[in-house]
Amino acid sequence: DEYTSGHSNRVGYFATLLGRELGLDEQELQMLEWAALLHDVGKIGIRDDVLKKPGKLTPEEFEHIKEHPVRSYEVVRDIPQLKAALDGVRHHHEHWNGRGYPDGLAGDAIPKQARIIQIADVFDALTTSRSYRKAFSWEKAMNILREEAGTVVDPQLVPVFERLIEREINEQRLTAEGQIAGATIGEGI
Repeated sequence: DEYTSGHSNRVGYFATLLGRELGLDEQELQMLEWAALLHDVGKIGIRDDVLKKPGKLTPEEFEHIKEHPVRSYEVVRDIPQLKAALDGVRHHHEHWNGRGYPDGLAGDAIPKQARIIQIADVFDALTTSRSYRKAFSWEKAMNILREEAGTVVDPQLVPVFERLIEREINEQRLTAEGQIAGATIGEGI
């Protein structure tokens, strides 16, 4: 759908920025970008009535949507060139405290690629309007990420991400709302 396509492009953009800031080499950056672009491909197998629901999900609907990281992994795993992207695809919903999914990984056991994608994913989800709420400002999104540092997201990555978002806004590569300057939903980066 149009939202997921644009979302994946933006997550790829933000994840690559963060990976570059963290000093990943070019091959790691390429695999990070591919993992970020493909992290939600498994949503193809999620029912539209759940994906586009304008209100709160029922427990059963949430269990259904939680299938998408494994579905994404299953789509990508047989492509040999993307083997190094599998960790980010499968584990982008793991939580620092171990209460995420699909495998309940915690802390440094969560692959770095997945921890990077998770921050980019959360930031974009918060700064983009959804069927059930309007977009938050980048400042509000960063407040939420700071609150979730150490429980949901890697606490060491949040301040690095905040610095790079501020820099991108100051250099006018991002709008004041935290959106990629000049980009529209579904447009490449």
